[in-house]
Amino acid sequence: MSKKTRKNLPSKRKIKSAEFEAKEQFTQSALENLTKENDLLIKNLKKAGEIQEEVA
Repeated sequence: MSKKTRKNLPSKRKIKSAEFEAKEQFTQSALENLTKENDLLIKNLKKAGEIQEEVA
């Protein structure tokens, strides 16, 4: 007889919660990175004269 070792896995509720938190953190991080990249691109385009700053 061979005994199968069973690992104690967290409940599905805990797994889904952790997945949601990971997705939320990734989304926030991705948003911050895209915002920084967008600001840098706009700054470079203004410096090159490709776009003009609107005066309000």
